[in-house]
Amino acid sequence: MDIMQIAGALAALGILVMVHEGGHFLAARWLGVLVEKFSIGFGPRLFGFKGRTTEYRLSLIPLGGYVKMKGENPDEEVSDPEGSFSALSWWKRVIIAFSGPLANLILALLILITTFYMGKDYEDYGRLVGAIKSPTTEIDNLTFLQPGDELLEINGQELRSWTDSYLYLQDGENEILIKREDKELIFQEEISYSEWMQRVLPQTTTIIGDVSPGLPAYNAGLMEGDEIVSVDGQTVTDWYEMRDLIVNNQNTSVELRIKREDGEFTRNIKLQENVLDGNRVIGITQKLPLKVHESYNIWESVKYGTISTVDYVLINYIGLYKLLLKPAELKNNIGGPVLMYTMSKQTAKRGWNSILTFMALISIVLMVMNLLPIPILDGGMIFFCIIEGIRKKALSLKIQMTLQKIGFSLLLLLMFFAFSNDFMRIFQRNVSISNQKAEMLEQGN
Repeated sequence: MDIMQIAGALAALGILVMVHEGGHFLAARWLGVLVEKFSIGFGPRLFGFKGRTTEYRLSLIPLGGYVKMKGENPDEEVSDPEGSFSALSWWKRVIIAFSGPLANLILALLILITTFYMGKDYEDYGRLVGAIKSPTTEIDNLTFLQPGDELLEINGQELRSWTDSYLYLQDGENEILIKREDKELIFQEEISYSEWMQRVLPQTTTIIGDVSPGLPAYNAGLMEGDEIVSVDGQTVTDWYEMRDLIVNNQNTSVELRIKREDGEFTRNIKLQENVLDGNRVIGITQKLPLKVHESYNIWESVKYGTISTVDYVLINYIGLYKLLLKPAELKNNIGGPVLMYTMSKQTAKRGWNSILTFMALISIVLMVMNLLPIPILDGGMIFFCIIEGIRKKALSLKIQMTLQKIGFSLLLLLMFFAFSNDFMRIFQRNVSISNQKAEMLEQGN
């Protein structure tokens, strides 16, 4: 099974690389540049074929790919400038360099539109009220609700799950049908939308849903289905209480008591800062009891697919910006192919829609990373060309070669760092799981 999963992950990566390099290839051909090689993968050639002017090949190392154009390298001597990349004006070279990342963006957009048109399965809370937070003013418009009430309808609309309450509630007077014990009760109440969002909380448990690969809970060996019994010795019964004790913890780590099947164990888990919002996290989500299917027509699919694409691009750039402001967090946020494979295994369990969404996310990451202004990446090429356009002449060959060597060294260092991070996380997780089994076995004896 693992071999099939690895093959599937490599095939998905191959598609993303092929689309990226295909963008470069089509732009180069459109602008009259001779493409000598089109390779999926790096290193020695496994197999391929020769077209009219281009060699198409699959290479040994499946960590990317490349398009080799005539006159592409700064130190390459070209006797005939016709069809040469270096003979193009700077802005045409920018088009070719940008076309690869653009192809990844277009692919991500098309995939996300497709996932919405296929219909989305969402995990959601049930309809039971878990808690009503205290009001911030003397006026309390939610006294009619009690923990344990089941929301049936709001303004004549039947609720499938908790999120529907946000769709059907409106500012002002609302008609709410609830079930309390065995009775159905109708209330006509003046409620503000923001008050409902902030104060009325669904019933939750402390059972873990997803464990994010690479984050502290994953390294500590926590698994889907584990139940958090206590935080720093304080018993917890719902997710909100448990989350507050973790997020607001002033220590560098938190002690969790975990129930798994018939045994319990304790783990001290490091707290990590989320670079996007600054919250302290360990990398878990809660197990939600309901699965809701949502269908979308073609226009809704285009709308929501486009919005999702823009959101994912912005999140990536905001995350990069905040990492630059906090370079100490870089180590915690870098992963390589092993981490990506682990994430793809988790995603595959949820079906094709989630697999396609994950592919779209990776395609956007490829776009963002390739546009970084690092020599040997597309962003570095674009940067060189823009400088040439401003200066009216190219950088000297010596400067270009030196910068490319620096860029290549940085990428090698980054890849080594990512791989070592991956294997360290797996080692920590395996050791922790072994210790958990030993602890539970000792309790059983």
